[in-house]
Amino acid sequence: MRKPTGLKIDDYREMYTKVTYTYDFGDGWCFTVMLEDVVEDYFFGFPTLLDGEETAPPEDVGGLHGFYEFLKAYRNKEHPEHEEVRTWAKSLYFREYDAQWINERLKGIKYKKTEWDKISHDNYNIVEDKYRKS
Repeated sequence: MRKPTGLKIDDYREMYTKVTYTYDFGDGWCFTVMLEDVVEDYFFGFPTLLDGEETAPPEDVGGLHGFYEFLKAYRNKEHPEHEEVRTWAKSLYFREYDAQWINERLKGIKYKKTEWDKISHDNYNIVEDKYRKS
């Protein structure tokens, strides 16, 4: 099967407001993505994470149970496997949930919305965005 390159969520949002996504059949990672709201007056030229919680699991962590065990060791300096788990996580580029970091990465995605594609925005800095938490 060929990977679609031009697929846009806009094409499906009204027909499918809830999508189930299976990431890893071996560990059984299954996510439900739900469209909660459409923001019509959003004018920035890139997607933005509006809300979220927790972090994505590292590869081959062993399913949901393994992920919780991983987090216990990763976050507890007193845990006997703490250093080993931290080293392993670092080798996989694991990072804690950080909405600001995610939004900085999303700015690099080429996405055309309203007038944003008609101006040079190399020197623009976003001062305020009513949709992002401060």
